[in-house]
Amino acid sequence: HAHTAHFLLNRHNRHRRERWARCLPRGHGRRRRRGGGRTSRFPIPGRVPISERPPEAGDRSGFGHWEADGVIGAGCDPRTEVERKTRFLMAGIVPGKTAGESVGARLAMFSPLPAGTRVSVTHDNGTEFARHTRLRDGPGMDTCFADPYSSRRRGGNENGNGMIRRYLPERSEIRMGMAGELREIVDEADNRPMRVLDYRTPAEAFADELLELQDQQGCCTSK
Repeated sequence: HAHTAHFLLNRHNRHRRERWARCLPRGHGRRRRRGGGRTSRFPIPGRVPISERPPEAGDRSGFGHWEADGVIGAGCDPRTEVERKTRFLMAGIVPGKTAGESVGARLAMFSPLPAGTRVSVTHDNGTEFARHTRLRDGPGMDTCFADPYSSRRRGGNENGNGMIRRYLPERSEIRMGMAGELREIVDEADNRPMRVLDYRTPAEAFADELLELQDQQGCCTSK
């Protein structure tokens, strides 16, 4: 009887953990092995390793350094960009799976921003980033790539994607017509106070950096 009771209790606890795990941002109850990011079987042209990334991007002391990633779903994929210092999140839906379509969506996000807000961007090694040099030629951004199986080197994307997963779980169908819904999710993420930002929101921190950038440019112009 004791063995049966112990078995039933373990099964009840397991089912309860699984039920609550579905409420977590990534929808699973256990921490997964660090890394495990996508890697390309084919060399990415012009690939620069993360070891050559500017120090101010690595330690988050500089503004305008981004992390890039994708949220894989059924149908279209959202492409996410997170500014490392302010944790400001942007996202856009890519209509297809090609590298050209991916970089086109990213150009649409970065091109309207002032030059000082888009200095560099760090990618994982997925083939969807194979056309990254268009970011160098267009917005003039430095591009580099994380070491394989080292997603922890891009922690901002992990958190941003986790926020999106709360509303669009894995295997959710994502369509181009959901751009408004995605924008609402991103707005919520960007307007949540964060302790690491002294309880400012990412949107407030990004706006503060923009004002400082404008002041610096104004000083240079007056000289």
